[in-house]
Amino acid sequence: MTSVGEMVRRERRQSGLSIRDLATLAGLSYPTISRIENGHEQPRWDTLDKLAAALGKAVSPVFVERLVPKLGDLANRWSWDRDGHAEPDWTAWRGFADEMSLHPEFVGVAIAGPILPSGSPLVDNLLAAMAEKLADSAGIGRPRWTRRIPPLRVAWTAPGTPRMQAVHKANTPVQFSARNITLPASAIWRERELVLA
Repeated sequence: MTSVGEMVRRERRQSGLSIRDLATLAGLSYPTISRIENGHEQPRWDTLDKLAAALGKAVSPVFVERLVPKLGDLANRWSWDRDGHAEPDWTAWRGFADEMSLHPEFVGVAIAGPILPSGSPLVDNLLAAMAEKLADSAGIGRPRWTRRIPPLRVAWTAPGTPRMQAVHKANTPVQFSARNITLPASAIWRERELVLA
């Protein structure tokens, strides 16, 4: 029979999370998770529920899958425009960002890879930049799969007038800028009040 600690360790590793990342997402301390994983502490039900949620699971006699949106699902949520450029389905991308705003405990599981190449360097870099921004905002390590995606060779800027593009540049998250993408955070992340409305 698998112990709770072994189950937590297995699920954490499968999600690509370090103990520190899981602690941050679950709102628990590093030593607590270490003691649980090593069998030196039996978690209370509320602690187990926090761990399960951060791992994208629900508590029952064993962990069961929760329906957690995955960043990798966005790899197919784009199309080619009439000029032959990749055009993400911005509504789906914002919906994913909204879910992460409402359920930050799911970030680690949602951005874990591997994420299959989309067929568009722009889309692949947008996915990697989103994963990096979400990880940085959650205070967890960036997923390893993002390192395999080289930045765009030719810079991409969201369409607009020169004045709008200057505003876009000033409001582009550093994770996007590092990938030669100029896109304001507001293009994907909405104000929390709007997400809750």
